[in-house]
Amino acid sequence: MSSTPAGGQDTAMIPSHKRSETPERPITFKAAEDLGAFQLAELWADRTAWPISERTAYDELAELATMSALAKWLTRWQPIAIHGAMLAGAKPEAVAGALGNSLQVAFDRWHEWAARQRDFIIDDKPGITEDEYEAVARRFAGLGIKAL
Repeated sequence: MSSTPAGGQDTAMIPSHKRSETPERPITFKAAEDLGAFQLAELWADRTAWPISERTAYDELAELATMSALAKWLTRWQPIAIHGAMLAGAKPEAVAGALGNSLQVAFDRWHEWAARQRDFIIDDKPGITEDEYEAVARRFAGLGIKAL
């Protein structure tokens, strides 16, 4: 079977040919990412969208595109969740545990994002304030965690 989608190379969304109730699914990363994180998560959670047996190349491409784009969205949002958890009083060790990684990785993900947000000014307002930045940075530094 050819991996070329029905309708040609540019087709980015396809309906399942097995079940009429199956939603259309993206078969390229770009088409999946364009759906947005919430629609992707909803699609991923929809068990009717993913046949278990007799899978086609389209099924495999759709699942891969959806997983890949959703993973990218969620990875992009991790630093925001780290920032929020730290400001809400979560211990850095708990943040690292929720992330499933080390304190240094939690700090590095947060720091890369936070430094950009602190310096990103729109209408005279930063993405995050210097006080927010310093509060989180101090909590990590108190454990000896700093930028490498």
